[in-house]
Amino acid sequence: MAEYSVQRFRGGYALVWRENGKRRRFGLEATDRSTAEAEARAWWKAQTGVGGTVGRIVESYIEAGELAGIASTARQRDAWKAMQSFWANVDPTRIDEEMAREYVRRRDRAQATTRYELSMLSVALRWAARQDLIEKVPVIWRPEAPERRERHLTQKQFSKWFKEVRAEHARLYVELALATMARPTAILELTWAQVDWDHGTINLNPAGRRQTRKRRPTVPLDEETIAILKRAHEGAQSDFIIERGARKISSIKKAFQAASVRSGIHVTPYMLRHTGAVWAAERGTPMAELAQFMGHDDDRTTQKHYARFSPSYLRGVSSKLRAARTEAAELTS
Repeated sequence: MAEYSVQRFRGGYALVWRENGKRRRFGLEATDRSTAEAEARAWWKAQTGVGGTVGRIVESYIEAGELAGIASTARQRDAWKAMQSFWANVDPTRIDEEMAREYVRRRDRAQATTRYELSMLSVALRWAARQDLIEKVPVIWRPEAPERRERHLTQKQFSKWFKEVRAEHARLYVELALATMARPTAILELTWAQVDWDHGTINLNPAGRRQTRKRRPTVPLDEETIAILKRAHEGAQSDFIIERGARKISSIKKAFQAASVRSGIHVTPYMLRHTGAVWAAERGTPMAELAQFMGHDDDRTTQKHYARFSPSYLRGVSSKLRAARTEAAELTS
């Protein structure tokens, strides 16, 4: 296939090339020249790849996401590293249920892991169809979604575990995790510029990052957390709040694992988000407020996972049932 060019088309841009003596055109979604050229490179790479293999498609799909600034591409790249030995040279038209099941058997990982990987593959192939890279999207079989269990710590468990967290950067992480209920990645990416000292808040969404489905809100900080942050700020050696040796921390898991071994209580970074939510619910925090604090779009997700921990949960139903039972007893006496 010949080389292409990016040209203006109907108020936007299109990728244009000649094939078999005919002029071909593919409309791009980008609205500015630099993004259009980047999108065209990703499309062209997939279109001219070796037989339109799954590997070429997935690589181009992830690259297009990176160009668009989609935050989830880092996780997709990690997943693809594990997937590519099985899928890279596969013809998309050959994919069937038995192939997906065979992948799960060979991968031999947690159900949630293989379900995510096959879901990503399905999304990448649907993207390829929209880009006219393949004619038909194969149906990708996936394992059933495992039952989700939200784990949290009691105050006693947390106290015992936290005593064994020794590194200063890890202790600061834990304080912020409970104070903000933010996801691990959001905490590790925090910079001092995101702290509003005057108003006592912290914007969990850094400048330039587009809000995604996993929304990062601006949340207030309690006085004790502000004091802890001020002490850390005085000795800061970089722009990042969670740092070690003047460098950003990419993962906090090792510190958590070490404290878990020493305390005998297994704790993961994500558990602190659930722990904070449960503690707030136990103290009667309205679900609508908790939803906003946690970055949920509405309180349905919050209700599903945390309402049962609230002291007022279904109390109205219980009291009405007691009233009905009392009336019934009076009628039979």
